Amino acid sequence: MQSGRSVLKKTAPLLVILGLAIGGAILLVATKPQAPPPESEEKVWVVTTQSAEPARHFPVVTLYGRIESARASRLTSSLSTEVMEILCEEGERVSKGQPLVRLDERDAQLRLKQRDAELAEIRALIASEKHRYDSDLRILESERRLQDLAQQEVARAQRLKAGKLAAQARIDEAQQVKLRQDIAVAQRQLAVRDHEARLARLQAQLKKAESLLAVARLDVERSLLRAPFDGRITRIPASPGNRTRPGEVLVELYALDALQVRAQVPNAKLASVETALNGGHALIARAQTGTRQRLDLQLTHLAGDIKPGRGGRDGLFELKNPGAELAIGDIVSLQLQLPAVEDSLALPREALYGNDRIYTIHDGRLKGHRVERLGETLDNSTAPPLENAQASETANWLLVRSASIAPGDLVVTTQLPNAVEGLKVRARRAATP
Repeated sequence: MQSGRSVLKKTAPLLVILGLAIGGAILLVATKPQAPPPESEEKVWVVTTQSAEPARHFPVVTLYGRIESARASRLTSSLSTEVMEILCEEGERVSKGQPLVRLDERDAQLRLKQRDAELAEIRALIASEKHRYDSDLRILESERRLQDLAQQEVARAQRLKAGKLAAQARIDEAQQVKLRQDIAVAQRQLAVRDHEARLARLQAQLKKAESLLAVARLDVERSLLRAPFDGRITRIPASPGNRTRPGEVLVELYALDALQVRAQVPNAKLASVETALNGGHALIARAQTGTRQRLDLQLTHLAGDIKPGRGGRDGLFELKNPGAELAIGDIVSLQLQLPAVEDSLALPREALYGNDRIYTIHDGRLKGHRVERLGETLDNSTAPPLENAQASETANWLLVRSASIAPGDLVVTTQLPNAVEGLKVRARRAATP
């Protein structure tokens, strides 16, 4: 007990001194002078700009198309026969008239001989009819003389009967001879008159026989299928030994000189494209294949229908460099150059906020403008972009137009995350036009 009191007596002065020190520190902190708050400065955003120079620019629209051929053929069999030999390979280039498939022609040769014999028979019948007609004419003349003699014999018998020098039987006999000769003359006259009808019938049979012979010759020719044009083989369903039927596809190929690109033109661009085509303006395009081949194209016409569920109409592009190594079905990306638009601005994509807003700098602050989007272009020069070898292959510039932007205004080409009208900015440098 006495030990606890002794410890308390020793530590009490230390606790008092510690409390006084803490109280003094608090008093000093509470009574120190207050420094005035620092004045905040408005942040200035550094942006790149481009001088607004409204001019005549050529919009370019990016399309995706498919290479196809305006002339593609499916060669079919016209015979019911056997495939003897395949003379081409899939993917092979072939020339016009080149043999592709050889069919068994033995049946066709037999039919050809049969038709040839039928034709020879009809020609012989025609020659016989002509000889018969000549003979009928000569015989008719003799029959008529005999008819005259029979008539004279009847008259003689009647005179004798009148003089009681002949019996009635002689008159009857003479009249019978006369009647028989009249019938013979009438029959011969009918044969002569019927000559033209018989000859016409034979001539018709001759034409029929000639047609059947021509068909038989065609069947023999069709036993060897040939390329109808310079092209490339895409498919060969036939195989040696197969039995073919008329209409069965044996070879498929397409023409190399009729390659074209079919691409969908969006509805938003159809009006300007149709106006240009109707006005005779050349709409050129540039494309690039998957093998990095560059193609020069021209839009020649639009398809005659709009397929359901599609947002545009197919445009058909003529290939200007037909020597390119292309395969139908290849997908290409192409840029179609549209007619020029006046008083347009070519700006980088970063200059556009949303869909229709850009900013300029006035008195060091942003000023907003609503713009009309006119399309895209490959660069910001006024020359046709597809004729400019330095133009990018993708459309990196936007074409816009706004009545509130004056020439020389500084257009902001930096994307600011908090761009609002009145934001304080400073131009770093103008983009090189």
